[in-house]
Amino acid sequence: METVEELNLTEILTALQDFMTQDGAISTEQRSFYQTFRQNLNTHEGVFRLEDIERLLAAAKTEVPEISEEEFVDMGEAILTRYRVKNADAINERIRLAAEEEARKRALAEAERAAREEEERLRAEEEERLRLEEEARLHAEEEARQAEEAERLRLEEEERQRQAEEAERLRLEEEARLRAEEEARLAEEARLAEEARLAEEARQAEEAERLRLEEEERQRQAEEARLAEEARLAEEARLAEEARLAEEARLAEEARLAEEARLAEEARLAEEARLQAELEAEAAAKQAYWEAQENLPGDEAKIVPDLPSNAEALATENASKSSPLPKIIAGAVLVVVLGALGAMLL
Repeated sequence: METVEELNLTEILTALQDFMTQDGAISTEQRSFYQTFRQNLNTHEGVFRLEDIERLLAAAKTEVPEISEEEFVDMGEAILTRYRVKNADAINERIRLAAEEEARKRALAEAERAAREEEERLRAEEEERLRLEEEARLHAEEEARQAEEAERLRLEEEERQRQAEEAERLRLEEEARLRAEEEARLAEEARLAEEARLAEEARQAEEAERLRLEEEERQRQAEEARLAEEARLAEEARLAEEARLAEEARLAEEARLAEEARLAEEARLAEEARLQAELEAEAAAKQAYWEAQENLPGDEAKIVPDLPSNAEALATENASKSSPLPKIIAGAVLVVVLGALGAMLL
C-alpha cells in the first residue's frame, strides 16, 4: 500500500508563489497575505497535514481580509493540487481501497436488506394469520352482540311505545290544562285591559285638566308680563322725555351763555381797541410835541417830564379792571361744565 506524503514548508510556499506569479506580478494584497501565511507556517510544529494547511490559510485570510474570496479559494486549490500531484499513486490506491470497501459495505447492506425483508415477510405472514384469527373471533362476538342488540332493541321499542302512549295521555291532559289556563289568562287580560282603559281615560281627563290649568296660568303670567312690559316702556318713555327736555334746557343755557360770552368778548376787544387808539393818539401827540420843541430856538424849549416807563402797562391794567369780560367768560365756562355733569348723571 502506497504511503501518503505530507507537504513540507518549501512545497507549500512554492505552490503559493507559483499561483501568485502566474500573471507576472504580485499585488500588494497577495504579498501581505503571503507574508502572513508564511509567519503562520513558521509557528506550526510537526508535519503539515491538509487540515493544518486549511486552518493556517483561514487564519491568514482573517488577518488580511483584503484578499477576495475567489483568490483565497484559488490559493487553497493551488496548494491542494500540489498535494494531489505528490501523492497521486497513494491517492489512487486509497480511492481503489475506498471503492472496494464501499462494494463490501454495499454487499453487506444488500445481505442485511434481504434478511430484513425475509424477516418482515415472515412477520407479515404471522400477523396475517393472527389478523384472520382475530377477525373470526370478532365476527363471532359481533353476531352475539347483534343478537343481544336485536333483543335490546325489541325491548326498547316496546318500552318506547308504552312511553309514547303515556306521553300522549300526559300531552292531552297538559293541553287541557294549558287550554284552561289560557282561557283564564285571556279573561284576566281582558279584565286588566278594561281596568287599564278606564285608568287611562281617567289619567287623560286629569292630564287635560292639568294642561287647561297650566294654559290659564301661562296666559295670566303672559298678561302680567305684558302689562309690566308696557309699564316699563311707559316709564322709560317718561324718563327719556325728561332727559330730552333737560338736555334741551342745558343746550339752551349753554347757547345763552355762549352768546353772552361772545358779546362780552366783542365788548372787550372794542374796549381794547379804544384804549389802544387813545394810547397811540397820546404817543403821536407826544411825538409831535417833542418834534416841535426841537424846532424852537435856544432857551425857548420847555422841559416837560417824560411819561413813566410803565405807562403802557398801567393803562392795560386799568383797562382790565374796568372791563367785566373775564368774569363773564369764567361764569360761562362754569355753567357749561355743570350742564355737562348734569347730562352725565341723567
